[in-house]
Amino acid sequence: MRILVTGSSGFIGFHLCKKLLEFGHEVVGLDNHSDYYDIKLKELRLNQLYNENFSFHLCDINNISLINSEFDLAINLAAQAGVRVKKENEYLYKSTNVDGFESFCRYCADKNIKNIIYASSSSVYSDEGIQAFNEKDTKLSPKSMYGRSKLENEIFAKNFSESYGLNMLGLRFFSVYGPWGRPDMAYFFFTRSLHDGSKIYLNNHGIMKRDMTYIDDIIDGTTRSINYLMTKNNEFSHEIFNLGNNKPVETAYLLSKLESLLGIKGNIVHKKTTNESLFTHADLTKSKSLLGYNPQYNFNVGINNFLRWYKDYERY
Repeated sequence: MRILVTGSSGFIGFHLCKKLLEFGHEVVGLDNHSDYYDIKLKELRLNQLYNENFSFHLCDINNISLINSEFDLAINLAAQAGVRVKKENEYLYKSTNVDGFESFCRYCADKNIKNIIYASSSSVYSDEGIQAFNEKDTKLSPKSMYGRSKLENEIFAKNFSESYGLNMLGLRFFSVYGPWGRPDMAYFFFTRSLHDGSKIYLNNHGIMKRDMTYIDDIIDGTTRSINYLMTKNNEFSHEIFNLGNNKPVETAYLLSKLESLLGIKGNIVHKKTTNESLFTHADLTKSKSLLGYNPQYNFNVGINNFLRWYKDYERY
């Protein structure tokens, strides 16, 4: 197939493009290489993707109409990531995540792209209960601007799918980690801070839990979603799937595990936050039943894989 991937230089986007190219698809990537984190990391990812079946557009998602091409499938991973950004950059949740996603959807409608996958997030869920987050039954009540932008995407996608007869599938990713990951995420930030000896700000005494999901499992779930979507034969619908690990990890344990593996004691500063979920926990019943999704990587294997990659990355 010929596939458009936005956010192709991002963490998940890079790994997905790499896998799609391995499968023999033709991939067109789009990314604006924002400076939310080190652009060099995005460039290093991008440089690994170039071959005869990959082309790239350095372009903001709101300018996606500049790409004049035909696609069998479009995948939107472009977004302002993270629940915490500088105050002066909070507008990006609206301009990139909401306006950008709507630009992406309208582009697909204009180009008659009937099959669409987009990234949502576990941040859309409420953490008021104690049960694993279920796509059908768990209350949707985001605590962060990021989570609210992702919920807006889901609502827009459902209405857009019905209005234009498109086959759309949203994936709620749960705390993705692994090699080539995002430096703003806790596991990466903790690792770098331990090496540097800089302060580690541990939110809410580290009692928060995250359903940390290894990148290879996320890519497996996403490619399974593609296969599922393409069997729908353009019978328009809108569906949501959780892609997680179903084994939440406490943040304090994550830090202590890194301290143990690296043999370094952290310089910890405790900090209280109110805009983050107390826990995330993916109910995978639907994903397992309809996609055949079954995560294979436990936390110990995944975090050791990341640390091996990190040692090489720091040499760049």
